[in-house]
Amino acid sequence: MEDRESLIAEFRRFRDEPLYFVQSVFGVNPTEQQRKLLEAVARPGARVTVRSGHGTGKTTALAWLALWHPICFEDSRVPCTAPTGHQLQSVLWAEIAKWHSRMPDWFRRQVTVQADQVKVRGAEYSQFAVARTARKENPEALQGFHAENLMFIIDEASGVPDPIFQAAEGALSTPNARVVMTSNPTQTTGYFYDSHNRDRNLWVPLRFSCLDSPLVSPEYIERMATKYSEDHDIYRVRVLGEFPSASFQQLIPRELAEEATRRHLRKDEYDFAAILFGLDVARYGDCKTVLAERQGLRAAIRRWWAKRDTMTVADQTAGEMIQVRPQSLLVDVAMGSAVVDRLRQVGWRNVVEVNFGWVSSNPHFANKRMEMWHGVKDWLEAGGALPPIDQLVDDLCGPQYWFTPAGKMILEAKEDMRDRGLPSPDYGDALALTFAVPTPANIPLASGPDSIRPFAGAEAYHPFSRLGRRR
Repeated sequence: MEDRESLIAEFRRFRDEPLYFVQSVFGVNPTEQQRKLLEAVARPGARVTVRSGHGTGKTTALAWLALWHPICFEDSRVPCTAPTGHQLQSVLWAEIAKWHSRMPDWFRRQVTVQADQVKVRGAEYSQFAVARTARKENPEALQGFHAENLMFIIDEASGVPDPIFQAAEGALSTPNARVVMTSNPTQTTGYFYDSHNRDRNLWVPLRFSCLDSPLVSPEYIERMATKYSEDHDIYRVRVLGEFPSASFQQLIPRELAEEATRRHLRKDEYDFAAILFGLDVARYGDCKTVLAERQGLRAAIRRWWAKRDTMTVADQTAGEMIQVRPQSLLVDVAMGSAVVDRLRQVGWRNVVEVNFGWVSSNPHFANKRMEMWHGVKDWLEAGGALPPIDQLVDDLCGPQYWFTPAGKMILEAKEDMRDRGLPSPDYGDALALTFAVPTPANIPLASGPDSIRPFAGAEAYHPFSRLGRRR
């Protein structure tokens, strides 16, 4: 009888003090940051939001909570969500499984961890945690959960689309329901951002800086500071757990692009460099097909088409190539695969197909498109000269960028630009295509279509074609 009363008292303390539960059941001493999170969640109805640097143990704390709540509360539901299946299954659920395996035998036997659920034995339908991926096309991820004891866990919340939160507002505001959000603070808009700013009075906002975490190696912090500098936004996000600066979202400032239209280069400043063509194919619709040219620090728009079929575009592009003899023609194959096939069919072997969605060769960029556009920005900062075309300047200054939940830079999608009332950046994409591959140096200009050498990516190069100057 005394043992039973002691066990009941122990469980009551477990329920009231998640920190004590973690210390007793897992035999660990959480960091000061994790302690603050666990203590903040203890209050019924707690709404806790955590912005964090990389590697501070926030996902570990969420895993502890996902096991604590179903074990300690009757009629308990713990919906867990994240913006990607990888984050939810490979990161959060893997962490839950790891800590489940470290529980004492009796506790471990009371809980079953499945691919997308955590269940308490004997109460499988009333005490559980469940995984639901948060996607814009699936706004019901956090809806439909009802229980006396609810706790919502939202991992990498900065990447969760706002429609998910809007659809779940009723459930999130259920009396006594707990909500725990954690994320790298990668975006300066949205529900998670507001929880640390405009709506911070409705939350317990916490910040996990790598500088204060014993889980983060000093070498990582030093490496990030050396690579980016301490005032860089990547350092702010990944190390300090701070949101990017307000001006961070615009990739190419207007003053940088406009200054480039006022530059006048001498011919000997670029005539040594290989000529590259970039072709962004639009076919029909409101978008334009644009052919851009770049030679070293000089750029031009050779021509554009509206509502032209791909065979016409291919034939007229071939005419431009006969006049100029570019070293490479780089074509966006999302709509331009037929152009590539036609040009290769008639003997142009220097046509390079590019897919904006390809994986970037730079691990800091989310895809090839971000890599190419960042190349344009670097080129402008290095002294690149643009033609005075208003549409080109508008295109280059239009797209915004931010960080993905994985901390990689990504450029705003064309669909999102249209939602903001901006056209597709066809001129900008055409110029960006000329940065899809390294620019070769010391390659003689060709004399005809069949004599043009294919691009050799392993040759020595400089991104702006300033190596190997020929006199």
